[in-house]
Amino acid sequence: MRRQLLGDYLLNIVRKVNVTDESSQSTYIKDVALPTIAKFAYSIDSECQPQLSEKTRTLFRNRLLSAFGHLLSDLKGYSYPCDLVLSLSSDAVDMDDEIVDAKDSALSTMGKILKKIRKSEKKPDIQSKASLQALALLYSLSVFQLYNGEAEAVSILDELKICYDKLIRHKNSEDTEASEVLVELLLSFISKPSALFRKVASHVFAAFMSDMTAGELALMTDVLESGESLRGQQSLFDQESENENGEEDDELDSDVEVVDMNGGEGNFKVHSEEEQSEDDEDESSVDDEEEQSEEDKDAKKLDEALAQALGTHPLDEDAEAESDSDADMTDSEMMALDSKLVEIFSQRKKVPNRKQEQKDAKETVVNFKSRLLDLLDIYVKKQASNPLAFRLLLPLLQLMRTTKTKPLSEKAHNIIIAFAKASKGVKKEDLMEIDVDEMLKLMRDVHVEATRDPSHVFAKAASTASLLVASRLFRIDRRNGRKIVGVYAESQGAVLEDGLKIHAALFHDFANWVQSHNASV
Repeated sequence: MRRQLLGDYLLNIVRKVNVTDESSQSTYIKDVALPTIAKFAYSIDSECQPQLSEKTRTLFRNRLLSAFGHLLSDLKGYSYPCDLVLSLSSDAVDMDDEIVDAKDSALSTMGKILKKIRKSEKKPDIQSKASLQALALLYSLSVFQLYNGEAEAVSILDELKICYDKLIRHKNSEDTEASEVLVELLLSFISKPSALFRKVASHVFAAFMSDMTAGELALMTDVLESGESLRGQQSLFDQESENENGEEDDELDSDVEVVDMNGGEGNFKVHSEEEQSEDDEDESSVDDEEEQSEEDKDAKKLDEALAQALGTHPLDEDAEAESDSDADMTDSEMMALDSKLVEIFSQRKKVPNRKQEQKDAKETVVNFKSRLLDLLDIYVKKQASNPLAFRLLLPLLQLMRTTKTKPLSEKAHNIIIAFAKASKGVKKEDLMEIDVDEMLKLMRDVHVEATRDPSHVFAKAASTASLLVASRLFRIDRRNGRKIVGVYAESQGAVLEDGLKIHAALFHDFANWVQSHNASV
């Protein structure tokens, strides 16, 4: 109990410190508090009597991760875990030769990165300082995961070596794409129910996002298409739903985060509200049918087991003859039957609750999508001049239309609005070259998407996305104005001739946009 109190006190001291203040308190954290927590987590201390149990070490390890979660409010906090892991003795951790080699190689590489960081302060031409800090941070936390016995820690270190060789050392390798490996790594981080890994993923993504390609962004937006169900979870993670191990339920260690659940080719096609409703409910109805089927099977198994134990027939079968099993039982027979019933109902309790599985799976997928949207929000704000950012518009609109979780829909809408606002602040000379035909096609696809949801909120989001494309085309070359008008004319023509249903807000907003640009001439 006293050791647990010590861990709690040290964590509270860390949380009281303003990490942006370079003061003696910050020095105390780096020189005393963190090393003390880490010593009881990973080192052998002969003065500890009795020796620390594995349970106590696990507690200190969790306290250390929580401390990092506070200290990594921004990327500048990278030095806390990096300096600590280099100075730490891990002699209390049982490691085989393979793991020791992985650890030594990782620490050696991290040391080289830290040297490059120090040189970057004097030589601006050296690799971006933020990228180096982000990679060093990943290395340090992955080594701590190695000490914690995380199964995937060794493979993560191998992936980081690929990123280091290609992104920092610029070694040529045709068989691997470092940025793609990094994206996959970040996706695995944000899938964990940990505030620390969410922060780390955000810092690393911000440091490397300027190097992202269209393919790597597609890896991220593909996640948004997954169903918010058990089937969607299985397709995302290629496995059945499992409980995460090593989480703490105590109030102090609040590293785990959960989302609040209450909260074509340019060709137009008419979609009735009935058809759209059927499409939206298709997956959930399939899941409901599967759930009901599983419940029926479980009930039948229980019925058969009870019938066998009691020597009767199942409830859904007719008795063909009177049974002699209703005779009085002896005490020993009654006790044997009682034991059998206890065993049957104990096994019944072990059967997973299908409804709870569905609920947990939905929360997992929604949490994953929410954290991914946080990364995309960073991207549109910092990369507003990049044409690749426009590739996020359709996936965001499609998420708004298909999700049944209101907070996700609102977050996707807010990202589109944030993109539009950030785009207005980009200077014309900073705008990158765009493919005009590709942007016009994107605008047509946005208009097609606008036909698939009659709500005013969705129409405003689609209108914002469309005008965002139009504004970029117009800023690049005012002669694109006629082409923009042509796309809107096509949509209006489809409304008149084909009976296409597009909310009037799309055209009203465009008329106001034209007038605002006309007034500025």
